[in-house]
Amino acid sequence: MDHTIKRVETIPVSLPLIKPVLMGDNQEIRSSDSLLVRLETVSGVLGWGEASAAPKMTGETLLGMKQLVDTQFSQMLVGQSIVDWAIVNDQIQNRIPGNTGAKAACNIALYDLYGKCCNISVSDLLGGRIRRQIPVMTLLANPTIQEDLLDAARYYQAGIRFFKLKIGVKSVEEEIATLNELRRLYGSAVFLSADANAGLCLEDAKLILQGVTQSNLLFFEQALASDDLDGSVQLAQLQHAPLCADESAHDIAHIIRWHAHGAIAGVNLKTIKFGGIGGVSTAARVAHALGLEVNLASKAGESSLGTSALIHLAYTVPSINWGVTPSCQYLQEDIVEQKIVIENGSVICPTGPGLGVDINEKMVNKYRIEHLY
Repeated sequence: MDHTIKRVETIPVSLPLIKPVLMGDNQEIRSSDSLLVRLETVSGVLGWGEASAAPKMTGETLLGMKQLVDTQFSQMLVGQSIVDWAIVNDQIQNRIPGNTGAKAACNIALYDLYGKCCNISVSDLLGGRIRRQIPVMTLLANPTIQEDLLDAARYYQAGIRFFKLKIGVKSVEEEIATLNELRRLYGSAVFLSADANAGLCLEDAKLILQGVTQSNLLFFEQALASDDLDGSVQLAQLQHAPLCADESAHDIAHIIRWHAHGAIAGVNLKTIKFGGIGGVSTAARVAHALGLEVNLASKAGESSLGTSALIHLAYTVPSINWGVTPSCQYLQEDIVEQKIVIENGSVICPTGPGLGVDINEKMVNKYRIEHLY
């Protein structure tokens, strides 16, 4: 078979969510805008990748991501044998700075394509699965306490034991009340965490941490602005809850720096921040070596395509004590034949070559964005 890449196609899609997800930085996410990258070999083997547009996190727009892949990365990919996929990926990662979302879509597609051509799963490409199950962390992101509690009850009945409350959505008093009530209702049966998406001021962050000391948070994620290292150090010194970096952990150098200052106890890693599967795998190993905890997460609304990359990583990185946060379950409809499965609170790793998911191109075309401006 001829494993030369003959075609690169970029497909922007907008996938509607079942209901809005409210974020601590005053965002309301009703749909996920993502770039799909479709690689095709001369023999007709297909590799797919996905990366969500997240301008506040990576600085990229969906249009910019598509243009970069169409004009630059496609030239690096077309005509190359998938046998040399690592060389091609190195060029994509290093010849152009930044643009980690666009790089992630290409990187994930390369992993998928290489796995399919070699009949091996991505998790095996990463060294093999080192755990049998992965606890799923799910989001509580509603405008009222009652809605958060209703969601928590529904998730608990489904076997979920990891909850992450989006902080900064309600008043400080209501956020404190929600976390304390969740702990009262479920006791030690659940893990609780909170995520402010860099949306709090130092004073409010301190008030929330002080108000939930009895709730025993697993971690408090990105309370302050991504560049507020001094403020994060002050929060860490309160020792009310371990701090997790997300927006401020956008490359390995920043992880090392924030750890050196004692500002964090763990990191949230996303493929769009680290240029794909390989970058997250490396960052997870660095974090583990530093003694930091790891949470792997999708951006809200990634399909089962992008989520599958996250799940293969979750089964192979050295430690994942802070769980994995997929987001395909929040979509009205997915773009794969069979969705990622969450069973008894654990997410099942896809089997089969590559990412282990089959794309439903009819659904892709249904949600394709025809014109980007």
